[in-house]
Amino acid sequence: MHFQALSIEVKTAYIIEDEPLLRELVQTYISSFTQIEIVGGCGDGAEAMREIIEKKPDLIMADIRVPAISGLEALYLIKRELPASKVILFTGAATPENVRVARDGQVDGFIEKGEGLEEFQHAIEALDRDEQYYSEHVRHVLAQIGG
Repeated sequence: MHFQALSIEVKTAYIIEDEPLLRELVQTYISSFTQIEIVGGCGDGAEAMREIIEKKPDLIMADIRVPAISGLEALYLIKRELPASKVILFTGAATPENVRVARDGQVDGFIEKGEGLEEFQHAIEALDRDEQYYSEHVRHVLAQIGG
Protein backbone atom coordinates (compact mmCIF):
# COMPACT_ATOMS: atom_id res chain seq x y z
CA MET A 1 0.00 0.00 0.00
CA HIS A 2 1.46 3.35 -1.02
CA PHE A 3 0.50 6.64 0.62
CA GLN A 4 1.24 10.08 -0.71
CA ALA A 5 2.59 12.76 1.58
CA LEU A 6 -0.12 15.27 2.32
CA SER A 7 0.34 19.02 2.30
CA ILE A 8 -2.32 19.32 4.95
CA GLU A 9 -2.61 22.35 7.19
CA VAL A 10 -3.32 19.99 10.07
CA LYS A 11 -0.09 19.65 12.00
CA THR A 12 -1.32 18.17 15.30
CA ALA A 13 -4.04 15.70 16.23
CA TYR A 14 -5.69 14.19 19.28
CA ILE A 15 -7.57 10.86 19.43
CA ILE A 16 -10.54 10.18 21.72
CA GLU A 17 -11.13 6.40 21.80
CA ASP A 18 -11.78 4.26 24.86
CA GLU A 19 -10.26 1.08 23.37
CA PRO A 20 -6.48 1.49 23.83
CA LEU A 21 -5.65 -0.95 21.02
CA LEU A 22 -7.86 0.88 18.51
CA ARG A 23 -6.51 4.26 19.67
CA GLU A 24 -2.96 3.03 19.05
CA LEU A 25 -3.93 1.49 15.71
CA VAL A 26 -5.47 4.77 14.49
CA GLN A 27 -2.40 6.68 15.67
CA THR A 28 -0.02 4.31 13.88
CA TYR A 29 -2.12 4.38 10.73
CA ILE A 30 -2.33 8.20 10.62
CA SER A 31 1.43 8.41 11.17
CA SER A 32 2.01 6.06 8.21
CA PHE A 33 0.76 8.55 5.60
CA THR A 34 0.98 12.01 7.18
CA GLN A 35 3.40 14.19 9.09
CA ILE A 36 0.67 14.93 11.64
CA GLU A 37 1.96 14.84 15.21
CA ILE A 38 -0.40 13.00 17.56
CA VAL A 39 -0.25 15.21 20.67
CA GLY A 40 -2.42 13.01 22.84
CA GLY A 41 -5.13 10.48 23.20
CA CYS A 42 -7.55 9.40 25.86
CA GLY A 43 -10.49 7.11 26.44
CA ASP A 44 -12.42 9.46 28.74
CA GLY A 45 -14.24 12.35 27.08
CA ALA A 46 -13.98 14.74 30.04
CA GLU A 47 -10.24 14.19 30.48
CA ALA A 48 -9.78 14.44 26.71
CA MET A 49 -11.56 17.80 26.61
CA ARG A 50 -9.27 19.21 29.32
CA GLU A 51 -6.22 18.11 27.30
CA ILE A 52 -7.68 19.36 24.01
CA ILE A 53 -8.37 22.83 25.41
CA GLU A 54 -4.79 22.92 26.74
CA LYS A 55 -3.02 21.51 23.66
CA LYS A 56 -5.27 23.04 20.96
CA PRO A 57 -4.74 20.34 18.29
CA ASP A 58 -5.64 21.10 14.68
CA LEU A 59 -7.59 17.84 14.36
CA ILE A 60 -9.57 15.79 16.86
CA MET A 61 -10.64 12.27 15.95
CA ALA A 62 -13.33 11.13 18.38
CA ASP A 63 -15.28 7.95 18.91
CA ILE A 64 -18.91 8.77 19.63
CA ARG A 65 -19.23 6.32 22.51
CA VAL A 66 -16.72 7.17 25.21
CA PRO A 67 -17.26 7.69 28.95
CA ALA A 68 -18.02 11.02 30.62
CA ILE A 69 -18.41 13.26 27.54
CA SER A 70 -19.42 11.57 24.30
CA GLY A 71 -17.78 12.33 20.99
CA LEU A 72 -20.95 14.17 19.93
CA GLU A 73 -20.84 16.37 23.03
CA ALA A 74 -17.12 16.92 22.46
CA LEU A 75 -17.86 18.04 18.87
CA TYR A 76 -20.04 20.89 20.11
CA LEU A 77 -17.56 21.90 22.84
CA ILE A 78 -14.62 21.85 20.42
CA LYS A 79 -16.46 23.88 17.78
CA ARG A 80 -17.31 26.47 20.46
CA GLU A 81 -13.91 26.59 22.20
CA LEU A 82 -11.57 25.90 19.25
CA PRO A 83 -13.51 26.81 16.10
CA ALA A 84 -10.46 26.43 13.83
CA SER A 85 -9.96 22.79 14.87
CA LYS A 86 -11.29 20.05 12.62
CA VAL A 87 -13.30 17.15 14.05
CA ILE A 88 -13.66 13.67 12.59
CA LEU A 89 -16.14 11.46 14.43
CA PHE A 90 -16.18 7.69 14.15
CA THR A 91 -18.53 5.04 15.47
CA GLY A 92 -19.39 1.37 15.25
CA ALA A 93 -22.93 2.12 14.10
CA ALA A 94 -24.00 5.40 12.54
CA THR A 95 -27.62 5.94 13.57
CA PRO A 96 -29.82 8.57 11.95
CA GLU A 97 -29.88 10.52 15.22
CA ASN A 98 -26.06 10.48 15.60
CA VAL A 99 -25.57 11.52 11.98
CA ARG A 100 -28.11 14.36 12.32
CA VAL A 101 -26.54 15.65 15.54
CA ALA A 102 -23.04 15.46 14.01
CA ARG A 103 -24.14 17.24 10.82
CA ASP A 104 -25.91 19.95 12.82
CA GLY A 105 -22.75 20.34 14.94
CA GLN A 106 -20.73 21.06 11.79
CA VAL A 107 -18.62 17.91 11.94
CA ASP A 108 -15.78 17.89 9.42
CA GLY A 109 -15.78 14.14 8.91
CA PHE A 110 -17.83 11.14 10.00
CA ILE A 111 -16.64 7.55 9.59
CA GLU A 112 -18.20 4.23 10.47
CA LYS A 113 -15.52 1.96 12.00
CA GLY A 114 -16.56 -1.10 10.01
CA GLU A 115 -15.65 0.63 6.73
CA GLY A 116 -11.92 0.31 7.44
CA LEU A 117 -8.90 2.35 8.47
CA GLU A 118 -8.58 3.74 4.94
CA GLU A 119 -11.57 5.94 5.75
CA PHE A 120 -9.32 7.99 8.04
CA GLN A 121 -7.03 8.63 5.09
CA HIS A 122 -9.97 9.63 2.88
CA ALA A 123 -11.28 11.97 5.59
CA ILE A 124 -7.90 13.64 6.17
CA GLU A 125 -7.38 14.06 2.42
CA ALA A 126 -10.82 15.71 2.18
CA LEU A 127 -9.89 18.07 5.02
CA ASP A 128 -6.70 18.86 3.08
CA ARG A 129 -8.94 19.99 0.21
CA ASP A 130 -11.06 21.97 2.72
CA GLU A 131 -13.99 19.56 2.24
CA GLN A 132 -16.13 17.55 4.63
CA TYR A 133 -15.99 13.76 4.47
CA TYR A 134 -18.66 11.18 5.20
CA SER A 135 -17.98 7.48 4.71
CA GLU A 136 -20.31 5.54 2.42
CA HIS A 137 -22.75 4.28 5.05
CA VAL A 138 -22.89 7.71 6.72
CA ARG A 139 -23.69 9.29 3.33
CA HIS A 140 -26.50 6.76 2.95
CA VAL A 141 -27.89 7.69 6.39
CA LEU A 142 -27.60 11.39 5.51
CA ALA A 143 -29.63 10.79 2.34
CA GLN A 144 -32.30 9.02 4.40
CA ILE A 145 -32.63 11.90 6.87
CA GLY A 146 -32.57 14.53 4.16
CA GLY A 147 -29.08 15.91 4.54
